[in-house]
Amino acid sequence: MIKIIDPVMIRIFSLEIRWYGFLIVSALIISLFILNLLLKKEKEFDFEFFLDFIILAFPLGVLGARLYYVIFNLDYYLAYPVKIIAVNEGGLAIHGGILIGILILYLLSKKRKKNFLLALDYLAPLTALAQSVGRWGNFINQEAFGQIVDESYYNIFPDFIKNQMYIDGAYREAAFFYESAADFLLFLFLIFYLRSDFKKDGEVFSLYLIIYSIFRFFIEGQRTDSLLIFDFQVARLISTVLIFVGLYLFYYIRKEKKSNQSS
Repeated sequence: MIKIIDPVMIRIFSLEIRWYGFLIVSALIISLFILNLLLKKEKEFDFEFFLDFIILAFPLGVLGARLYYVIFNLDYYLAYPVKIIAVNEGGLAIHGGILIGILILYLLSKKRKKNFLLALDYLAPLTALAQSVGRWGNFINQEAFGQIVDESYYNIFPDFIKNQMYIDGAYREAAFFYESAADFLLFLFLIFYLRSDFKKDGEVFSLYLIIYSIFRFFIEGQRTDSLLIFDFQVARLISTVLIFVGLYLFYYIRKEKKSNQSS
């Protein structure tokens, strides 16, 4: 008998604490701990600035991610409107959360006269790390899965992953794992680039947009539970746009750097 993981981690009377929410909060705490270490030698920012940002951005970012998801599943949520607020059951779209987060960071940076691009650089690798952890919440909720695969596909995976990816009577490709692994490698690369001597403000963030969007574009092509608009996968469309935004931003920053060096 295939035994899957219960999405509810703890039940206390009528209160349910789900793995999905637990992993999101855990990712936030881990990210704050790493951020505090990264800021030890930083003169422009202190930890308090980013803590204030998180207090604003975390709830509003979750709201933005949820609204984004609901909009592209509108038929379902019009039929079951009470489910709109059931965030603990999953259904957060990262692109919606990122857009809200960038807007809040811009407004806060402008208000406190801080370097917006540098702030983005510090948050970019931590966003990748949080996404890596968060994909395991999708795994437990049996989301972010791919095509039907033969059982032999899971010979290299532990049984708990194999069992959890048995969905609707068939084994599904572990698309969540592809992205979780890619996000973690991206986190390591961006941390290295952030600490390098040759980077310029905004480049870490632009590289995040480019690299994340490229692998998200290809991984999304493997998924069978994507958000759709006119039969197109929304994440692939957004990823395409963000690749060009990231490339333009990186080119602009490099161009400005060369211009300043020559003047």
